Amino acid sequence: MRDVARYREEGPASECGGGVRLRLHVSRCGRWAAVVQDRGRYGTVVDLATGSPALELDGGDYCCETVPFALAFAEHGGRPVVVHRTDWNRLDVTDLASGEVLTAREGPDGDEEDAEHGLDYFHGALSLSPDGTRLYDGGWVWQPWGMPAVWNLTAWLRDNPYESEDGPTYAVYPGVSEWNWPAVWIDDGRIAVYDRGGAGSGTVHVLDPASVELRSPGVRWINAVATFPWPVGDLGFFTDGEHLLIADEAGLQGVDIASGRRVFAIDGFRPARQDRHTGTLIQIGSAGARLWTPPKWTARAG
Repeated sequence: MRDVARYREEGPASECGGGVRLRLHVSRCGRWAAVVQDRGRYGTVVDLATGSPALELDGGDYCCETVPFALAFAEHGGRPVVVHRTDWNRLDVTDLASGEVLTAREGPDGDEEDAEHGLDYFHGALSLSPDGTRLYDGGWVWQPWGMPAVWNLTAWLRDNPYESEDGPTYAVYPGVSEWNWPAVWIDDGRIAVYDRGGAGSGTVHVLDPASVELRSPGVRWINAVATFPWPVGDLGFFTDGEHLLIADEAGLQGVDIASGRRVFAIDGFRPARQDRHTGTLIQIGSAGARLWTPPKWTARAG
């Protein structure tokens, strides 16, 4: 084992404080890592080849305690990039090799054009589709209501710097009331999102981001292809590329995403992490680690 980099938290997470947890993100190529403050303001991207900080992150402190720090590694044109929050309602993309911001929005009208595209949206946890072409954002809007959003990463970086605000591929799903609950891409065309209801009830929503309904000018709603009940609990959401894998108190449940029917189970296995590239699920305990790898798996981008 080799110590390649160290991170030291330099400042307070936010003016509100409390509830902050550090989270580690690692790029697919293995060269870049980010340590960020979930429910906080700051973070750092580190070049693991040198052990040196490559990018200091500041997501702003307005209501930052309500969401994880929005960050995802991706690739564009064969180059590694990082998507990260630069304000409560703004995301940017930085080329990691050059440090160039690829989503600069300064048009001919300057601040006026930015205001025209202003987004009344608090960015949450980000998740890249398996093929690396779409971003899922688990954010929320006033008065507090969960509002997952999806848009096309390629269109954002190639065609329209405002794609993440109101571009032609940007669409939302208003069918959940809360945020910060689990969500996972099953494959390139389906996302499973959990929403807690009242009296110990909850619902899994399976979304198809390619199936969109225009509700009003410029407002596109993602359609759900299935919904089914699932009890509230401390849940982990994973996938084998075909089923939704839910880790609960009993163990790991393999669930058919169309019907919500349990099709297999691994009793007592409660993984907390999944390797995006091998699919391996990992449970770490005081006595050691348990691993399980799905029989079929396609490596994912990010």
